[in-house]
Amino acid sequence: MNKFYILLLVSFFFISCKTNKVVEKKTTESTKIRFIGEQIIPANAKFNDTKIGGLSSIDFVDGKYYLISDDKDKPIRFYEMKLTFNAQEFSEIEITNVIKIENDSKGIDPEALRFDKSSGNFIWTSEGHIRKGISPAIFEVTKNGVAVRTIPTPKILQVTKDYKKTGPRRNGTFEGLSMSSNPNYFWVGMELPLKQDGEEPQLEQGNYPVRISKINKKTGALEYQFVYQLDAIPRDSKPSNKFIVNGLPEILEVAKNQFLFVERAYASGHKDGGNTVKIYKVDCTKATDVSNIESLKTTNYQSAIKTEVFNFENIRSKLTNGIVDNIEGITFGPKLSNGNRTLIVVSDNNFNKFSTQLSQVIVLEIRLEL
Repeated sequence: MNKFYILLLVSFFFISCKTNKVVEKKTTESTKIRFIGEQIIPANAKFNDTKIGGLSSIDFVDGKYYLISDDKDKPIRFYEMKLTFNAQEFSEIEITNVIKIENDSKGIDPEALRFDKSSGNFIWTSEGHIRKGISPAIFEVTKNGVAVRTIPTPKILQVTKDYKKTGPRRNGTFEGLSMSSNPNYFWVGMELPLKQDGEEPQLEQGNYPVRISKINKKTGALEYQFVYQLDAIPRDSKPSNKFIVNGLPEILEVAKNQFLFVERAYASGHKDGGNTVKIYKVDCTKATDVSNIESLKTTNYQSAIKTEVFNFENIRSKLTNGIVDNIEGITFGPKLSNGNRTLIVVSDNNFNKFSTQLSQVIVLEIRLEL
């Protein structure tokens, strides 16, 4: 049985929307989110002959946490963990199980995992492999990882024959997943704009729309789709003109049409890890349904309203080596003794393939009206 200690970060953000050329006014309510602690899972940690890393999502179910690994090699898997914390400290992580997922599909790249209370099963997503013509995909499995079904990917989000000009971008598909407050639906979020919708975010403010889709759980039908506008990238790489990116790695529905979204920008060459991570509160009540719009570039529409509620820069000094890492997972945890909710986030260390990264688990107290 493996045990680890962990610290905690979190962020919140509201979201403003107008048309496809969006100028957003943001406010921050970071004083209403309190850092409790952070812990780091060692890079060499193993459990039952599997290497622990690439943790790309987190969900809280009946006192336990479930985290999928984005390891492209077999076995496809997710971990069961216990976290020990209170209002004063985050003291322990215990890995209790690894669940291997049945799947023979090609081009699997696991990214998101959520528990469906109505069925008792898990829904998980794969980013696919765009250059090989493999579309992003959605699957349902039992608690033991037994395959139940493949849920159809909406046509607008599938790889096209002319994939260099239209359709999803490489590493820019199903990163975000959330169950809906209505048990008949769930949401999936694209990490980057479709090629026919807009460009990838740059250092200058621009039009960077990503599609968030409401899926009928029973039929797989696309019921509704709204646009979320990504921010410009806040800082350049060192040296300039190297790798920079901003995207939407996770979504979490709070109430009907209300969400928390994580935005994560990265610029290579920075000693602090290069990540800028924010949490926004998002309202799609008045957002245009774009599910039948093939291209957003020449169409007027109303995006979701976004309001920044937390910036991880505010707690960077409290984190290991001052690093805000590649945060990709977010979930509500249990309530504290004072009645306030907790928010748990986790970062994907990419198995340290590109540089030295951390598997961070961060716990936050929410004192914000949601």
